[in-house]
Formats: sequence, C-alpha cells, structure tokens
Amino acid sequence: MLEEEDKTFQKTMQILEDIGVESVSGADCANVAYVCNLISTRAAHLTAAAIATLLNRMQRPYVTVGVDGSVYRFHPSFPRLLDEKIDQLIEGDLEYQLMLSEDGSGRGAALVAAVATRMKRERLGGNC
Repeated sequence: MLEEEDKTFQKTMQILEDIGVESVSGADCANVAYVCNLISTRAAHLTAAAIATLLNRMQRPYVTVGVDGSVYRFHPSFPRLLDEKIDQLIEGDLEYQLMLSEDGSGRGAALVAAVATRMKRERLGGNC
C-alpha cells in the first residue's frame, strides 16, 4: 500500500472497499497513503529512539540487536527508516547490527533470559 509506484492505488482501493468504504477516489487513496507513511515513519522513529537510548547507555563498541515482528519483517521501508534514525541518534562511534529474529518473541525472551543469566554468572565468578 505504501509503495504503489503507479499511483493507481488499486491495493488501497481494494482494502478500503473491503472494510466498507464506498466511492473511493484517487485523492482519498493518496490521503490514506500519506497518513500510512506518517504513521510508519513515526513508529520507526520511536523504535529507533528506544534502541539508540539503550546503545548509548551501554556504550559498547558493537552490539547486535534482535528484532522481531511483522512490521519490521514485511513493511517495505521500515528497516531502512529504523536504521537511518538510529544512526542519527547514537552518540560517538558505536556500531550495531539489527538482526531479524525468526523464532518469535517467546523463544527470543528465553534467549535473553539465558544470556542475562550467563552474564550474571560471569560477573559473580560462577556463583550464581
């Protein structure tokens, strides 16, 4: 819907008709596309602000950030918008990589817990 090159807005018209909107004009579709673009950009910027804040607090030279979700996975420009905004917000020469997690949030949470436990053990000398 956001990346319609030909400006005929066929997908947008179909979606609007599917949800019961009648007599859809090209201008209506252009407005919907504009609003969707604004919402997507805002979502990417808010997500980037959270990630950049964590990266700035951690102050590690390189961090891999696991990312999951259908917006990141399927939105045509969300990954690029996210990357660009993180680059603008991180301080210094911190480097990061966004890595798509294919396993879902349940497995991702278990992985985070396992890594956190391992890190705590390492800090406490194995007494955890």
